[in-house]
Amino acid sequence: MDVNLSDVTSPYFLSPHVNLNLRRVLFCLSFFCFVASANAQQPTASSDLVFAEKDGLLAVEAEHFFEQTANEKRAFYLVAPGSTPDITPDGDPVHIAGASGGAYLEILPDTRRTHADKLIRGTNFSPEAGEMAVLSYKVNVTNPGRYYFWVRAYSTGSEDNGLHVGVDGTWPDSGQRLQWCEGKKTWRWDSKQRTEKQHCGEPGKIFIDIDKAGLHTIQFSMREDGFEFDKWLMTKDPKFARPDDIGPKTLINQGTPPAAFPFVAAPPAPKKENKPAAVRAKNAAGTNRSLRLPAKSFVLAGTGYYLDQGKWAAINPDKNKTAKTEITFEYPTGKYNVTLQAVGESDGQSTYQVSLDADVLGDFKCPLSTETFEEGKKFHKTWPGVMITDGTVLKIQSTIASKDGDEFSRARWAAITLTPADDATRKAAAPFLAKQPQAKAQAKSAPKSSPTKPVSNLPRIEPRQADGDGSVVVTGELKTWHKITLTLNGPYAHEQDNEPNPFTDYRMMVDFRHSDGTTFSVPGYFAADGDAGNTSAQSGTQWRAHFAPDRQGAWNYKVRFFEGKNTALRADAHAKPVSPFNGVAGLLGVTASDKTGRDLRAKGRLQYVGKRYLQHAGSKEYFLKAGADAPETLLGYVDFDNTIAGKAKKVPLKTWEPHVKDWRSGDPTWKDGKGKGLIGAVNYLAGKGCNAFSFLTYNAGGDGDNVWPFIDRDDKMHYDCSKLDQWGMVFDHGTNLGMYLHFKMQETENDDHKKGKGGGNVPECLDGGNLGPQRMLYCRELIARYGHNLALNWNLGEENTQTHQQQVDMINYIANLDAYDNNIVIHTFPGEQDKVYRPLLGDKSKLTGMSLQNSGIQDTHWQTVKWVTESTSAGKPWIVAFDESGSAAHAQCPDIGYKGFDGRDKTGKMTYTPNEVRQQTLWGQLMGGGAGVEYYFGYQFVENDLVCEDWRSRDKSWDYCRIALEFFRNNQIPVQDMVPSDDLLGLDTKSNKAYCLAKPGEIYLVYVAHSQSIMLDLSGQTGSFQASLFNPRTGEMKAGQLIAGGSKVDLIQPDAENDWVTVLRKK
Repeated sequence: MDVNLSDVTSPYFLSPHVNLNLRRVLFCLSFFCFVASANAQQPTASSDLVFAEKDGLLAVEAEHFFEQTANEKRAFYLVAPGSTPDITPDGDPVHIAGASGGAYLEILPDTRRTHADKLIRGTNFSPEAGEMAVLSYKVNVTNPGRYYFWVRAYSTGSEDNGLHVGVDGTWPDSGQRLQWCEGKKTWRWDSKQRTEKQHCGEPGKIFIDIDKAGLHTIQFSMREDGFEFDKWLMTKDPKFARPDDIGPKTLINQGTPPAAFPFVAAPPAPKKENKPAAVRAKNAAGTNRSLRLPAKSFVLAGTGYYLDQGKWAAINPDKNKTAKTEITFEYPTGKYNVTLQAVGESDGQSTYQVSLDADVLGDFKCPLSTETFEEGKKFHKTWPGVMITDGTVLKIQSTIASKDGDEFSRARWAAITLTPADDATRKAAAPFLAKQPQAKAQAKSAPKSSPTKPVSNLPRIEPRQADGDGSVVVTGELKTWHKITLTLNGPYAHEQDNEPNPFTDYRMMVDFRHSDGTTFSVPGYFAADGDAGNTSAQSGTQWRAHFAPDRQGAWNYKVRFFEGKNTALRADAHAKPVSPFNGVAGLLGVTASDKTGRDLRAKGRLQYVGKRYLQHAGSKEYFLKAGADAPETLLGYVDFDNTIAGKAKKVPLKTWEPHVKDWRSGDPTWKDGKGKGLIGAVNYLAGKGCNAFSFLTYNAGGDGDNVWPFIDRDDKMHYDCSKLDQWGMVFDHGTNLGMYLHFKMQETENDDHKKGKGGGNVPECLDGGNLGPQRMLYCRELIARYGHNLALNWNLGEENTQTHQQQVDMINYIANLDAYDNNIVIHTFPGEQDKVYRPLLGDKSKLTGMSLQNSGIQDTHWQTVKWVTESTSAGKPWIVAFDESGSAAHAQCPDIGYKGFDGRDKTGKMTYTPNEVRQQTLWGQLMGGGAGVEYYFGYQFVENDLVCEDWRSRDKSWDYCRIALEFFRNNQIPVQDMVPSDDLLGLDTKSNKAYCLAKPGEIYLVYVAHSQSIMLDLSGQTGSFQASLFNPRTGEMKAGQLIAGGSKVDLIQPDAENDWVTVLRKK
């Protein structure tokens, strides 16, 4: 066999000292040995083959490895003419055409080709370098130093483009996650590293430092199966130009390489269709239209910006140098070209930064304009192919500049535009793109209304039954803090009645008066047949009020019952007493509660007592919460009557099936065994030691569109007695298990006509955001039916966008009607905290707390400290809770290993780790003087904010919550007297390195997230302090040494990798 070593198809140049004839013989022998081999994954090169580096460059055919290890589950297989591996599955055809040396390697089997295919860590995905399918190549390096690695590969999808590179058995971080997204379905050279900020890879970051000249082993290992590997090179040139062909020739230091296979030329690239310019423009208009977020759609007040000429965000140089604002991305998840439309100015070159959640997209320095200000493409900056998730917070920050030091630019910008960058995104965004041109006109011209459409137009539903006789039945244990239900046999009514409407035109109030003069005036409600939760009755004569007495002794009750148009909503409405129901009275003898443990009936109602923590009225304990903020669609449950999925494909109704096993004999059910899944879920969460869960009570038109209290989605004035009784069974059970009930009364999509932050008409909203009949009735029904529960808050709404006056009106209405003075809070967008909360501080409103949200867990601690401090300074400390910490896509992730979760979301992006959430969200909030947390689950997980029905998905994180709550409770930490004191550690509140909560001179808590030691300033303090060390991961507490006051002390931690809490108490 004759081999022409100078043939262009041969990629090798051999060193002159190697005997040519011997080389030919060995070359042929190696080829025949290879062809005879039955196992394609065996090495194709002998162990004495060494490749040569010259002038800082070395190139190698991928198939010429001398060893492959860790190939039990996946291996590199040779693909060459006459040698196609018989390994399945393999969804790709062969791609020999264009491959260097006429062959390439592929990692098989290939079981994950798209995001929809199951990711199995350690099988079809290996995030750890060197763990699977490891190839080795010997190289001789004469010029040591930093080498940048390039690989030639063929990728057909999103899950076959990842590899790791190492040297001499080591796998440095700089060699891991070699990945890129460009050049699909063709052989392509590239050198990029996948990072958290850029999943498609950042150039210049894949390199290996080789410190010594001589023999080394270069290794590649699998990251994703299906990877097709043709050739690799290493170069010392950081600006190495990407080859368009098969790349540099290979040099041999010693040994003989295998024979090259016949080279198969790649087919010519298809010619571009040369369409007329007019046609191209028309097509572009149809496929590259952009979603536009004009500056005026952002919140500018309080951000450092103002609206200039009605269209530009701008900074007044006399007031601010830098400004920052944000907006929530409310369009479909997908890949977009993101363009900042800055405004050119002649005074200076302003700088801009655009971010998505906590990830900086990029910076831009705007060119100078020849005009005072000027718009145009030269002042735009585009970041192509950016993956954006629905709910991501898009942030813009800009800084002014000066050309001459006297006059300053104003860092103006007009808009952010988002152009769908692929077909899938264009398809998903099409409805929004189609509506956009008309949106402005519609916002101005469309009438804004909040219609209610009665199910029946009849005055009354026939046939009728006789009215009740006015008798009263009292049920429930007559003990303090227990739910005592007074049921009046009153006028017959049907849920669909209009004249009179039983929900608006009858007003039932019950006054409970203790012998010491204490009085509770509790609103009542129509209860159909009194057992509607089990019978699904729509009509009857039963009317109800719930009472939870706060003291023992004699309680007199008296019923006030009136009829009149809208009398239930307005005390000043014209109404007349209804006999024999009005004036019915009786006596209750209440004894002490006999409950113990976490049952709230053992501790008493949570009350606002002018401190930043709620206090149990009975036990006088202060309350910290930790639990679940998700799913917000908790009540979208198949076992509740008349519950319908408005978005059945995206947000199906829940079964809570994973928690049926947590239901226990004796727990409540309804209608012959319904409800076990959700009741079991509450059991599970309580059993983990958590004490809070949250839910929307109205989300028509929102993300879930499956929860409303009415008899029909569009009938806002008639309520569903059976459904609401069933809700009540769940809430009462939660109270008995010690759970804090977070009522989120509406969401941003349906709280007014703004549709979040845009314009338009939202027919689902109640009274357009005003305090009208719909909103009054809604508040009244919730308060009457559920206000007796002992631990709850009324949250005006998720990401609330009502006007300040609308918010104040709603707050006042709730506060005046709720006899139990439950905590009233409000939630808003991350960037609108100052705008919404500051006008409500102190005596400006009856608000008693806040439900915080941010767009990054790193902001949890300092934002807690901010509002604890500001509300206290305003004279009314608020209950500061964090109920949505983290980005919209990611917050509390599932446990590692849950349904294959490996730390990355559905798009492959790294998420917050459970440890980071424990450190920055849980302990960051509590150490900031906050009242506690609820964990939001984000959009990008299997068990996410909308569809989760398995709380075990965060099982380990609930353990961390329990450990934290038990720490404060069991060690009797006087949080109500302690203040955030990070300054005693010499730290800013934004550092997240460590936190301090202290009652100076008495007790200090020092939480250290990641440091071997931390200095605590005890200057000015006399005496000694007993130190103890607490492990927030396990709950273990160890006694420490005595520490003398009077100076700074170094608190040494057991290690720097884990978090620890040091407790110092005055001796």
